[in-house]
Amino acid sequence: MPILFQFDVRTVALFVAMAFFVQATAIGAQAFLIRELKQYRGVEAALAANLCAAIGLLLRLFAEQLPDIFSLVLSNLLLVMGPALFYIALSQFTGFAYSKALVLGVLAAVLSFLLYFTYWDDDLGKRMVAFSLGSLTMVFLLIHQLWQIQKTSLRFSARLMLVSFLIHGLFLIARTVSLLLDSPQATFSLTPAQSATYLFSFAISFFWSTGFVLMVSHRLRNDLMEIATVDVLTRISNRRATQTFLEKEMSRAQRHRGEFSILLIDIDNFKKVNDRWGHAVGDTVLLKTASLLQSMIRKQDLVGRWGGEEFLIVVPGPCDAGVLAERVRSTIAGEEYSNGIVSFHITVSIGVTCADHSSLADEILKEADDALYRAKLARNKVTVAA
Repeated sequence: MPILFQFDVRTVALFVAMAFFVQATAIGAQAFLIRELKQYRGVEAALAANLCAAIGLLLRLFAEQLPDIFSLVLSNLLLVMGPALFYIALSQFTGFAYSKALVLGVLAAVLSFLLYFTYWDDDLGKRMVAFSLGSLTMVFLLIHQLWQIQKTSLRFSARLMLVSFLIHGLFLIARTVSLLLDSPQATFSLTPAQSATYLFSFAISFFWSTGFVLMVSHRLRNDLMEIATVDVLTRISNRRATQTFLEKEMSRAQRHRGEFSILLIDIDNFKKVNDRWGHAVGDTVLLKTASLLQSMIRKQDLVGRWGGEEFLIVVPGPCDAGVLAERVRSTIAGEEYSNGIVSFHITVSIGVTCADHSSLADEILKEADDALYRAKLARNKVTVAA
């Protein structure tokens, strides 16, 4: 004997509303965890988007017990506010511009039509058309925003949401056309059109919430990677990242019996800069020196802050980095540094060493350090390890 499952519209609406609440909880938990990070704007708006959709669906469940202003007007308005707030959330999180006036204008228009077709011309079909057109407008805005976001590092999560909203937009267009051709009747039985509407609401909410959570998580991962690998002051690789690059270059040299060079660079008399003009000027010197070094290397090279006023450059390829070292020395010696009040010049000493497939990390670093020590005896000099 076959078993038949029958659900009325209230059951399905309750199921979808609970799904929105669950997704709101997930985003809310994420918002709580990153509440101290002011650059993560938009998470609260994404939370509000899910809550609006959930409350809007719950109000529909009590259509027979609540006044029309709640069950017909406010419920539909909240369901349109869901994608509107999500559009704002995406814009705030990614930094893309958005028009508050446009969002408010769409919501005001939807509210006006809902009020009119509830109290002045009670027409279910026209109310549904107004709701569909309002939702469709917000979905188009979301598609436009997501199209821009997918060109950034957040493209995977943006693409996930983009595909879902494209499908949702096509569904809303088909639904609007069907409403214009055949005005619906008020009923609490679950028609195929209502089934599709609620199922699409559930699917889209899942993808938008999952995509947004992935987007926030991806940025958190990138920020953590930056903290772990980038020097806070100079914005070049820190010692840890430089060490990792050096080890990879050694492995590559061992596999291919290749060579690479190391330049260990130290700013001469850096303590006097700090003592004379203060640590703020010292930081400016470090920042500008790092920028100069970055501008003089190739894409396959790496410059990192090795510690204090020391920098390390790893140069893959044949051992001819003495030319680069001399260019670095002369460029920095000829550069004018300024703190806005006084101008001055600095010099650097550089130790250069060459490594091949038989070298060890500790050995080549010691050779570079010994060469640097000899260069600093004279200052403003390049010394190549024997």
